[in-house]
Amino acid sequence: MDRSASPAYFSALQDEAFSLLIEARNYIAAERQQGSPNSYSKSDYLDITLETMRLTTRLTQVMAWILAQKAVQSRELTPAQGASRLYQLSGQSVCLDNETGHAPHLPPMLCDLLRRSYDLYRRVNRLEGQIGVRLAAGEHPKPLPSGERPDLRPVTTSAQNPQNAY
Repeated sequence: MDRSASPAYFSALQDEAFSLLIEARNYIAAERQQGSPNSYSKSDYLDITLETMRLTTRLTQVMAWILAQKAVQSRELTPAQGASRLYQLSGQSVCLDNETGHAPHLPPMLCDLLRRSYDLYRRVNRLEGQIGVRLAAGEHPKPLPSGERPDLRPVTTSAQNPQNAY
């Protein structure tokens, strides 16, 4: 494992998730100020509410998983703890359902946020699977040297990928 790639990869992933989380928060806040439930049919408003909850669920799951993986990198958790059920992604039945996110009556910005959150969740879900396979094969991530901190990361390069995470 390339120790310099792993913290940078997780930090870049966290930055992406956090940025998307802020966009989602801003979108929801703006919709609450501008929109009125009366401007949509009851069915459409229910769909919008459902998809907004799906969006926040995906982002919450991803952020929690990333923070657990960073805790593994900084030795706050063991690799086995980080891969345990307690820290695994959950809500796959909700988060991996992407069919309703394409409904024509959903606002375009919500559709964009749903698409991007779905892509992010799927990537993290695959990464979690790769980590599980490696741990099952007996591979363990090398902890950071005691003086190195994962929050002080090197610049991410295009050569870094999920394969180097563990």
